[in-house]
Amino acid sequence: MTVNRSILKFINLPMMLLFIGGFAAAIGGFVIHTMYTSPLKSQCVMPVSFYDIKQGKDVALLRGSYRSYRDSISRGHVTFVGSLSRFSDGQRVGQPVTVNRELRFEGSITHNLLQMTITGHNRRIGDQSSDDDVSTYVFPALHNGESGTTSLYLLDGKVMATGVETVARIACMN
Repeated sequence: MTVNRSILKFINLPMMLLFIGGFAAAIGGFVIHTMYTSPLKSQCVMPVSFYDIKQGKDVALLRGSYRSYRDSISRGHVTFVGSLSRFSDGQRVGQPVTVNRELRFEGSITHNLLQMTITGHNRRIGDQSSDDDVSTYVFPALHNGESGTTSLYLLDGKVMATGVETVARIACMN
């Protein structure tokens, strides 16, 4: 049986390896470029300060920073370090309460909605807050198994923000 040597004219091993290597390098460069320029960072710092005005002249002030960490493609955790102060008639009532909490979640993104299910909640060193205050002011979904939905926004093509349906309330600052 004889081998048809005309097919060997179209197969040139060094040229094929050069083509495959160039293709792999281009794909690798694209992936690395996307990772470094993506607004979806593995960590995000979000400073926050807001007032909750109750009936009459009672006010609660929450100040601090959320830090969001992406642990994997569908898991992450968020920490909050800050303080909660209460005021009545313009005067501070008691000392500010230190809040230092961590929330672990599993999530999925559909269009611009982040749907999260809480998988864990921890007090961190120095926390003096009550669970009621934390669920009212810091993390509305606090207990294991609870779910929450928030909207994600990309502001000016660079800054990731989150908030309610039409208003971006918290922006990633790093």
